[in-house]
Amino acid sequence: MTFESFHALPKLDGLPLVSKHLTRLELHGVGVYSSFPDFSSCPVLEHLEFNKCEFSLVQKILSDSIKHLSITQSISGFYDSFRAHICAPNLASLRLDEVYGWTPVLETMASLVEAFVRIPELCLDQCEQWHANFGIVIASLCDKHDNSANGHDSCVLLKGLSEAKKLTFFSYPVMYIFKRDLRCCPTFSKLKTLLLNKYWSEPDSLHALACILEHSPVLEKLTLQLFLEVPKYVEEMKGSPDPEELSAAISEFLQIIEVKCEVVDEFAFTWQKESKQ
Repeated sequence: MTFESFHALPKLDGLPLVSKHLTRLELHGVGVYSSFPDFSSCPVLEHLEFNKCEFSLVQKILSDSIKHLSITQSISGFYDSFRAHICAPNLASLRLDEVYGWTPVLETMASLVEAFVRIPELCLDQCEQWHANFGIVIASLCDKHDNSANGHDSCVLLKGLSEAKKLTFFSYPVMYIFKRDLRCCPTFSKLKTLLLNKYWSEPDSLHALACILEHSPVLEKLTLQLFLEVPKYVEEMKGSPDPEELSAAISEFLQIIEVKCEVVDEFAFTWQKESKQ
C-alpha cells in the first residue's frame, strides 16, 4: 500500500467503542481516528489486531484489558506533531510489524512476555545523515524531531519492552530508533531469548548489540540472522560461548548463540571457527 491509499481508507471516527462482552477485535483496511481506539469501555477485550490501518491522528491506543496486540502494515503518527502512544499495561504479547510513519511510544507493560518489532523502510524514523555519514548511524546526529514522550533522551520502544522474556528486533540500516533508545538503555531483567537481524551485526551497530547484551543479565539464547529479508537458502550454526572468555558484563546464563545466514561470510565463518575450538 502507498501513503495515498491509506488516506482513502474508510474511517472509524467519533466516540470510543463500548461493549461489555467483546473479547476479540480485528480491524483490516480502515482509518482509525479521534478517540475510537480508547477501549477502556470494553472491559473483557483481550485480543486486538490492526492490519493495513491508519492511525495518523490517534494520540493513544488505550486498554487495561488487552493481552495480545498486533499492528501490521499500518501507518501511525504520519504528522510531525506527535507520536501515538500504546497504553496497555496488562499486555502479554505485542507485534509491531511494518508500522509506517513515526514509531509509536510504548508505555509500561509489566506483564509482557513476548514482543516482535520490525522497523520498515518507510518508517519516518530515518537518519537523514546516513548517506552523509557513509552509511553509519549516529543517533545524536540523526535526531530530527523531539516528538517522543519527554524529549530526545526518553525511550520510544525499549523501556516499554524491558519486562519481556522473548524479544525480536528487526530493522533496516537507515533507521535509527533502536540506537536512539539505547542512549537510555533499560535493563531487560527477564529477557531469556533475543532474536536480531543483520542490522545489529553491522560495524556501526556492534556497540548497540553490546549494550543490549550487557543489560540482559539472565539471557540464555541469542540468535543473529545475517540478512534483512529471508533468503531461499539459510545456513544455520549453533555454538556455546566459552565461560572463561565471556565478558563479565554478559549474562552468565548465555548457553546458545545461533547464527543464520544466506552465505557463510567472514563474520559467520570467524564465529563458527572459534566456537568449535
